[in-house]
Amino acid sequence: MANSSKGWYYMGYEWRGRSIVYGPFTAEEIRDAFKKGDIDEKTQVRYGLNSPWLPLKDVAFFSRLVSRPRLTFDKQEFLKRHKTWVLIIAIVLFTFVYSRLHTPHHAPVTSALSTSVPYQEVLDQNTIINLTNKARALNGLSHLNENPLLNTIAEKRAEDMFEKQYFDHVSPFGEKASDIAQRVGYRYKTIGENIASGRFVTNQKVIDGWMQSPGHRKNILSTDVEDLGAAIIKGNMHGEETCIAVQIFGLQSREVYKPVCLAPSQTLFKEIEVKKAELGDLKDRLAKLKQELDNENASIEADRSLPSRSPSDTKNLNLRIRVYNEKSNLHNGYLADMKAKSVVLQSMIGEYNEMVQTYNSCKTSQ
Repeated sequence: MANSSKGWYYMGYEWRGRSIVYGPFTAEEIRDAFKKGDIDEKTQVRYGLNSPWLPLKDVAFFSRLVSRPRLTFDKQEFLKRHKTWVLIIAIVLFTFVYSRLHTPHHAPVTSALSTSVPYQEVLDQNTIINLTNKARALNGLSHLNENPLLNTIAEKRAEDMFEKQYFDHVSPFGEKASDIAQRVGYRYKTIGENIASGRFVTNQKVIDGWMQSPGHRKNILSTDVEDLGAAIIKGNMHGEETCIAVQIFGLQSREVYKPVCLAPSQTLFKEIEVKKAELGDLKDRLAKLKQELDNENASIEADRSLPSRSPSDTKNLNLRIRVYNEKSNLHNGYLADMKAKSVVLQSMIGEYNEMVQTYNSCKTSQ
C-alpha cells in the first residue's frame, strides 16, 4: 500500500537555509528523485504525517535503491575532452595566486571573487511572539497574550526533539504538547502547535514559512485562541547544526461553578445568646450581693462606733464581720467570672460578625 499510494514526503532546504517539506509522492516518484540527484541517501523521508523522519538509506523500501552503484566521474575522459579549458583555467588561477602573494603588505587588496556573508539575526522568543501578533494585526485579528506556561511547553517540545532526534508533533513515545500542558498546569479548552526546523537567517523567515503553510497559517490566524507561547533553540539534528522553532497556541478553560456562600453559623449564634443570658444573670446577682454588702458594712460601722459593748455584743459583731468578708470574697469571684465571660462573649461576637461579612461579600459578588 505504501509503495503505490501517495503518502511519502521528503525534507529539503532552500538557499536561505529554511527547511521545506515536499510531497506527497509515491515510492516510485521518490526513487525517480533519487536517480535524478534531487535527493540522496541522507535526505529525511517519512510515510504519512505521523511517522518519524528517517534518512532514505534507513528506509526498507529504498535500501536496495541506495545500495546500487552511483555514476562515477571519469577524470581521464574529462581532461581529454576539455584539455584546452582546463589549461586556461589553470593559467588564470596561477596568475591570481601569484599576484596575491607578491602584493605589498601596505597596499589594500580587493578581489572580485570575495563574497559577502549574509547577516545572521539573533533568533529569540520575544521577536517570534511579536511578529506573530503583527501577522494577526495585518489580518485584522486581536493580539494574543504571551503566557509563561505556554513558553515552557514550547521550550520542552524543542528540547525533546533535539534530545530524541526527531521532528514531529508527536514524540517517539507518543507525547504531545497537550500532554505537557496538563503536566505544567495549563488547563486548556483549545491548544495548537506550530513547529519549524532549518537554518533561519532572520526571525521573519520563520514566520514567513509558517504563513506559507495552510495548516500553520490557520493556527496563527485562529480566532479560537487567546494565549501564545514560543521557543527557538539551536542544536544538532542528525549530525547537522539547525534551529527548531515552536509556537504553542491556547485557550484556557473557564470555571463552570459559582463560589458557595456559607451562611453564618446558627450554632454559634445560639451559643452567643446563651452567654449573654449567663452574663445578665451574673450581673443581677452581683448587683444584689453588692447591695447586701453595702447595708451590712454600714451596720457594722455603726456598731463599732458605740462607746461601750457587752461581751456578747462584741462576739456578735465579730461574727457579722466574718460573714461580711466571706460575702465580699464571693462578690469578687463573681466579678472575675463575669469579666472572663465577657471576653469570651466578645470573641464569639467578633467571629460571628466576620462570618456575616464574608457571606454578604460572597452574595454581592454573584
